[in-house]
Amino acid sequence: MRTYQAVLMAAAALPLSAFAQDATTQEVPAVRGSIIANLLEEHDNPFTLYPYDSNYLIYTVTSDLNKEAIKTYDWADDSQKDEVKFQLSLAFPLWRGILGQNSILGASYTQKSWWQLSNSDESSPFRETNYEPQLFLGFATDYSLAGWTLRDVEFGYNHQSNGRSDPTSRSWNRIY
Repeated sequence: MRTYQAVLMAAAALPLSAFAQDATTQEVPAVRGSIIANLLEEHDNPFTLYPYDSNYLIYTVTSDLNKEAIKTYDWADDSQKDEVKFQLSLAFPLWRGILGQNSILGASYTQKSWWQLSNSDESSPFRETNYEPQLFLGFATDYSLAGWTLRDVEFGYNHQSNGRSDPTSRSWNRIY
């Protein structure tokens, strides 16, 4: 158990962003410090991935694991109350300047998982994984009003699913 905790602490200390270290910036948009502004920056490598939502890795313990939700899994009776929760979220530009200088058509992918890492008797299964691909149109702004600054305006289509079939399937689509 302590070995798992040490490994998790060490991994959590590592940076989880996917910026290319040697890419040089060619053009800086007028608006800085926003997700859309980061996507608008052009780098030498056209396949640069950018952080989108939060990226994290944490060790969790619960006193009330919902075994009813996982009762169809072979290992449900042997599930552990401690697990690793992590999220990886990346975005990439599809078309910079689609509707003007500070606009972008982009795509992102976010995956959130709950991993029964210490459950080695059951081969450390994933209790839950959610997949979230997204297509969006974003605008970098620098609009200020009453001390507040609006940095991004974003419209998009989002699909979220746990990737399972019935009876445990769960998915929805959103337009925002």
